[in-house]
Amino acid sequence: MKRLFVFLFLALLGNMAKAQTGSGDFLKMLNGGLEFGAATFREPLVSGFIGYNKPGSYIKLKFSSVLQDTYEVNVNGEETTVPGFSELALMLGKKVKINPNSRFEFGAGAAVTSDLKKYDQSNSDTMRDKIIQKNAAGLVAEARYLFRFVDDVSISISVNGNANNQKTFATAGLGVVFGSK
Repeated sequence: MKRLFVFLFLALLGNMAKAQTGSGDFLKMLNGGLEFGAATFREPLVSGFIGYNKPGSYIKLKFSSVLQDTYEVNVNGEETTVPGFSELALMLGKKVKINPNSRFEFGAGAAVTSDLKKYDQSNSDTMRDKIIQKNAAGLVAEARYLFRFVDDVSISISVNGNANNQKTFATAGLGVVFGSK
């Protein structure tokens, strides 16, 4: 998984460097977006991304946070609330144009999810002893519909999934994308 993530990151850097030495339109090929939605944990989701568009495809660095409260027991034995977990993903995708103002995007890639809680099923009495792992690597996929209503501004509806060894989950969201040519 680490090798795949490193390979995708190096591919992103290579494509960005190649674009800079090409036609000089590097900044025109960048886009970004912000999404709000919900996860299968019935909690709110905030997601954002920075992407590089190529004709018919894209590469994207995506960051998400599920605002799910989790509980930890600190060293004094007091239970504290910790905000939800986060995801960082590097994705490659394909664009399918329907008409000049709308398209579908389908992507997949590698993700690192942090602040998860995996519990040991031992006979320990304290929650602190049961937390054995907080981070996970996994695969992520998305399907997104974009409708461009102003020159470079689109509204997006997306469905995302993350499969890892701790918590497999799905999200859906509604967002705004800037630079969506």
